[in-house]
Amino acid sequence: MLKQIILDNFTTFVKPTAIDLKATNYKFLEDENVLNNRILKGILFVGENASGKTQILKALKFLLDLLFKDIEPDFFSVKSFYTDKKTSKLTYNFIIDNKDISYEIVFSDILIEKEILTLDNKVIMERNKNKVRYKEQTFDDVANNLLFLRRIYFETKFNNEPILNKWINYLNNSIYINCEKKEVETYNNKKLFAHGYLDEYGVKEINKFFKSINYNQEIIYANFIKNSNNGFVMNDKFVSFKKEGTNEYIPETLESTGNITLINLLPSFMYALKNDCLLIIDEFSSGFHNELEECLIKYFFHYAKNSQIIFVSHSTNLLNNTLIRPDQIYSISFKGKEGSVLKRFSDEMPREAQNTEKMYLSGVFDGVPRYKKTFKD
Repeated sequence: MLKQIILDNFTTFVKPTAIDLKATNYKFLEDENVLNNRILKGILFVGENASGKTQILKALKFLLDLLFKDIEPDFFSVKSFYTDKKTSKLTYNFIIDNKDISYEIVFSDILIEKEILTLDNKVIMERNKNKVRYKEQTFDDVANNLLFLRRIYFETKFNNEPILNKWINYLNNSIYINCEKKEVETYNNKKLFAHGYLDEYGVKEINKFFKSINYNQEIIYANFIKNSNNGFVMNDKFVSFKKEGTNEYIPETLESTGNITLINLLPSFMYALKNDCLLIIDEFSSGFHNELEECLIKYFFHYAKNSQIIFVSHSTNLLNNTLIRPDQIYSISFKGKEGSVLKRFSDEMPREAQNTEKMYLSGVFDGVPRYKKTFKD
């Protein structure tokens, strides 16, 4: 599980900035939202537009892309434009079976400068530009724009090191979603976009989920739908929704934004509840009613075993002590030459009985835009 990530000179983050997933001393929601090793099951980022929320998700996606995707790294676009520092650094700290794993990467505009992998503070792999020491071996033929960690992964899968193998599998299972753009990216070739998932598993699990949360609809997946008044025929299969109390199926092309977002999110959501991974979600609240948002997050925290949800939302109703703890929420502000600045809600030590949403909107935790709302010609 992810324990901490540190961004330094990465996109809008000028100064070294740590995001912690280690639980603090709050006692409420302990069983629901905290794993046995005191790691949180998720983190929510809030703040005004263009403050840097998505950039934190991008730092996680950056590692996953470099490890598992066949893409040309674009180091220049993720280096901060607000400083003249020559290199950027990302540090990822995990805990797997009570063992600490740390992976650090330093890069310039065009090449990887350093990589360090440690297991319980023991250096397993250390890289300096194109020279690497891995265990007792030395390599000097390393491509300057590819992770050596990727090379180890493809050549060995860490098969003789069960902790590192479990860590790599955790990362490989991870999923990135942009709800607004309807994008779903996986790293293990699983088809978790709606149609791919339904082709493989059918509609039973999703309809069972709808029933369990009292979402009074059901879906079918077919290329022909016959309603009482008309029918729909398409060359390919498509999703159709039927609302409770009706006999009419509405094809997805005519459905609401919320339903389309939900049907594209649910396969990844369900996969993450069965397989240990990171579920990374941008624009989580795109088209959802407040109650549905809260239901989905509550459901995830209740049923997740070792998976974590790292997500961005503009819905302040999620800032609720019955749903998410203060140590699970970060606000982000962009402060000129300082770049993006984080504030963890728990730093202000709000009590369980306090209304954290009202506290946030009143400015206690920063990250609230103050737009002018009165105008004179």
